[in-house]
Amino acid sequence: WMFLESIFIGSDDIRHQLPEEAKRFDRIDKDWKKIMTDTYKNTNILDACSVDKRLDTLVELSEALETCQKSLSEYLDTKRNAFPRFFFISDDELLSILGTSDPTSVQEHMLKLFDNCASLKFGRGNKTVNGMTSSEGESFDFRTPCTAEGPVETWMGGVEAEMRRTLRQITKESVFYYAKMARSQWILKEMGMTTLVGSQIWWTWEVEDVFGRVRKGNKLAMKEFSNKLTAQLTELTTMVRGDLSNLNRKKINALIIIDVHARDIIDTFVRDSVLDSREFAWESQLRFSWEKAQDDILIRQCTGKFAFGYEYMGLNGRLVITALTDRCYMTITTALTYMLGAAPAGPAGTGKTETTKDL
Repeated sequence: WMFLESIFIGSDDIRHQLPEEAKRFDRIDKDWKKIMTDTYKNTNILDACSVDKRLDTLVELSEALETCQKSLSEYLDTKRNAFPRFFFISDDELLSILGTSDPTSVQEHMLKLFDNCASLKFGRGNKTVNGMTSSEGESFDFRTPCTAEGPVETWMGGVEAEMRRTLRQITKESVFYYAKMARSQWILKEMGMTTLVGSQIWWTWEVEDVFGRVRKGNKLAMKEFSNKLTAQLTELTTMVRGDLSNLNRKKINALIIIDVHARDIIDTFVRDSVLDSREFAWESQLRFSWEKAQDDILIRQCTGKFAFGYEYMGLNGRLVITALTDRCYMTITTALTYMLGAAPAGPAGTGKTETTKDL
């Protein structure tokens, strides 16, 4: 009764949405308060318990409350099915969002609902959502602002779709501009997640290009590419030592981790003289490419193909990639290719969850 009272009596919105349950709860509420008032007037425990039909009444009330609770759970499930990210928050948190008509009530739950979105940027009068801010303070603006009116699950669905649309547009432009300016300038200009995916797309393209040059007879192409990657890394380390804003430093840190791994792969290619793009050493890498036909990012590994998710990442950093990480990734992506699940097993604290999240 205490739990349901705060919901049905405290919130007009939920009363409107569940009128039948609200009426049933009002009846329970009246009966329950009557019992409590009588008990308050005569506080002798034996008298209170031996009133005629007292037990029957309490059993009935208990059953009625359970029916209310069940209806409420069903109501929450319909909301969760409409916007599945609501499965990430508890019933109480979801009720606190549904029980108010203020759109900004979702702010405190954003980190649970999205990977790294600490808050939404609301427009005038909280009528529109204009962008997202990550927990590190990086932000981006939506290309078309979303309205924040009507049922919360509907407009939150709009926000999610707009996040993907905008980030896809930003990423497409970012990948295009990579070849048009110095890499260091490009890194400072773009968002954290687009620098990572953009440089991975171009690295994949360059490796494929090197294989092509080798086929045409340039035996030293791979060695030259390895030197180019080392030079890029040296440039990044120089930048990190320089005068950078907090956000740019985090961005470059993540990029160095990815770049070191990329260079290590090419070094093993040089060492083992991997000279053809059909070799397993290359097939087994995570290969990012911008597919002209779908006009979208495709990520390949072995026989698997995956679409890029465009979930806003902010500057959440990356794990250092080891040989074990690579094997883990390959196992998981292969499992997903065959529509199976994958669960890394091993001792506590070795980074199973972190590796999975990183992938």
